[in-house]
Amino acid sequence: METRKILSQAVLVLVTLLCWLYGFHLYTEANRPLLREDRSLGSSASNTLPRPSLDHLPALDDSNDGILTFIHASDIHISKYIPQGGLIHFLHFLHTAVPLISPRLVTITGDLTDGKDQQKLISLQQPDEWKAYQRALDSSGVKDRFNGTFYRDQRGNHDCFNVFASDSADNYFNTYSAAKEVGGYFLEIKESFGSYAFVASDGCPRHGFARPLNFFGYLDAQGMQLLEGRLERAKDANHTFLLNHYPVSTMLYGRYNQTFAQLAKGVSVFLCGHLHQLVGGIGAQLQAYKAHEGYWELEIGDMKEHALYRVYAVDHDLVSFVDVTLPVGRLPMPNPMMLDAKVEPIPHPPVVLVTNPKDARYLLPQHEPLGIMRRSTHIRALVWADSTAKVEMKIDGVAHPHPAVYRGKQTTDANGDTVKTPLWVAPWDPAQYDDGHVHELEVTAVDAQGKSTMVRIPFHFSPEPVPLDNGSRGGWIMRQSFPDIFRVSGLISYLLMAVLLVIVPRMYFVALAEPRAWMAARTLAHHKDEARVRHLRALVRGNVNPLALAKLGLALIGEQTKFLVATQFTAQVYFASLPAFFYPAYFFTMALAALPLFTGLLIPSAGPLGVGSVYAYGVFIAGEWAPLLDSWTYALASISALMVLLVYLPVAAAPPALFYSPYVMSRRPWYRGVAVRLAVAVYCVMYLGLPTLMTVYTYGFASIVLGYSRAWLFGAAAVALYVLDWRPSAAQQVAYVQVPSGVRQEEE
Repeated sequence: METRKILSQAVLVLVTLLCWLYGFHLYTEANRPLLREDRSLGSSASNTLPRPSLDHLPALDDSNDGILTFIHASDIHISKYIPQGGLIHFLHFLHTAVPLISPRLVTITGDLTDGKDQQKLISLQQPDEWKAYQRALDSSGVKDRFNGTFYRDQRGNHDCFNVFASDSADNYFNTYSAAKEVGGYFLEIKESFGSYAFVASDGCPRHGFARPLNFFGYLDAQGMQLLEGRLERAKDANHTFLLNHYPVSTMLYGRYNQTFAQLAKGVSVFLCGHLHQLVGGIGAQLQAYKAHEGYWELEIGDMKEHALYRVYAVDHDLVSFVDVTLPVGRLPMPNPMMLDAKVEPIPHPPVVLVTNPKDARYLLPQHEPLGIMRRSTHIRALVWADSTAKVEMKIDGVAHPHPAVYRGKQTTDANGDTVKTPLWVAPWDPAQYDDGHVHELEVTAVDAQGKSTMVRIPFHFSPEPVPLDNGSRGGWIMRQSFPDIFRVSGLISYLLMAVLLVIVPRMYFVALAEPRAWMAARTLAHHKDEARVRHLRALVRGNVNPLALAKLGLALIGEQTKFLVATQFTAQVYFASLPAFFYPAYFFTMALAALPLFTGLLIPSAGPLGVGSVYAYGVFIAGEWAPLLDSWTYALASISALMVLLVYLPVAAAPPALFYSPYVMSRRPWYRGVAVRLAVAVYCVMYLGLPTLMTVYTYGFASIVLGYSRAWLFGAAAVALYVLDWRPSAAQQVAYVQVPSGVRQEEE
């Protein structure tokens, strides 16, 4: 008997270790694309690029020189099925906002089209949407300005939905976009006062999976090599602006010579989109200052529904911006003409952007010559308006004693391309406000038609930014590393579940010399604990003394917790003694580590080439790994569902008499309540059932047949819950152990 027990435990440990070792092998293989193959080459030194000296810059006076302007917008989502927003907003942006601002550059960071079917469930690249995007660009003429360097676009995840490779026929970005090639771009704008680099990286997966398996982005070693090379070319720029569709927190960055954190030390601002302000206000201000690397990450709300765009100005190397909503009335604006929509320019309220003093919340102490604000002689603001405007200024609520005057200009190159610099200035003495406190500047602009805009900014002369205090509105999200969060939480939750709920209870049960005697002793102990809980609960109900009530309440909580923990352990051991339930539970636990969550047609447009397997660690498709973070979210859903089942099913399987005295069994145990049973069932449906249906609908019937940790787990959970919890006989279970004599007397 002892030999059989030892052998049984050894087999359990061996199989577990083999599954985990294979899982670790899969993890390393899935992440291999993120690392350079020959790591002996190249330097891993920190990218502390030398910044150009900025002390030579002239004082900020009333001169209209030294200003570069550009516009950032994102997430247009042109759709042939959604009759509002999207295209109509984009057309008004091109025909109203862009001519009004007339900047040097317009950059769009992805999700140019929506790429879904009519039910908005399956991803499908729509040629009509791409043609509408191209028509919009052609009608506005933005692609031709400044020798093709005026308008730059890049892909988002919707633009690579269901696109097998960059050279696939379904990759319409190559045909209809302005950039016409994937991989991002490098653009350097050289002015008489400096050079400014715009580096766009493409975070789309190498193989564009059909949704929903395509939310997070990554840059493998090859992509990082391209990014390193572009940033090296930008090392002498006054400022480097890095653009990506995905925020840093939703990206998985590999490494070539340097990590992304090292490369980012040469970046001033990271511009992105993708998150659409999220929901419920939690993404209203998706911005974060990355103090260690020294750059600002600024996500912009979408053009699709919110009609937002952002105007940047670099004034003597001070970077400022303002968010502007298109004046289209109702948002999102109705678009009954769908892809055939046409627009005329509409009246636009003035756009006001203060460049000196700079907004103290967005200082860049590692990249900006902040000292020139102290030497400035004039307040400076850019005011774009449909007609002549009147500008007024206040500081700390007091009207500024000097009137604002117009010192703007409009420059046109040999090709007739124009840049507007509508500068307004007012003399001031910054020393009056250099007192260590934060002050407020208010600028109001009113045009000839009476349209007005007022902006307020805080300012001070300290090199440290004023806290943005946007943690609950997006700042916390932007400061996270979701790759680390998902990986660590997935690993810890899986190991806790596997060890505490599966392996240890089984090994404990096998090691028991007399399982029935042990169960009888546990039953006696549980009955005593439950009796104490009932006694304390009665005392609490009958006591009115606040102090005594508090003490009794704490004692009750302690005893109740002790009872629940003890009975849970007993239930786990009891469950481990039932082969019909334990071994399926063990299989699914090991399957999460060693088998695919499911296999299916992940890229339907590619036919058989699009068949792939989704593991916890990434996606294996076309003979290679894609370290897609989405797979970790799928794994976490399966882990959480299995964990709930492994906590609940053992207590549902165990006879109530193991925990509760037969003499008080008229009271239904907590886990037999309809609300609890219904909650568990709903939880499994939400985390296993609905995802399985979505997976089948999107990736085909094979995802059921080969859905070990999704469809199979859901089916097994449904059977187990029915057998142990929902069928009528389940509520009438009785223990196979005899209640020891004397229990009744001790409880009484």
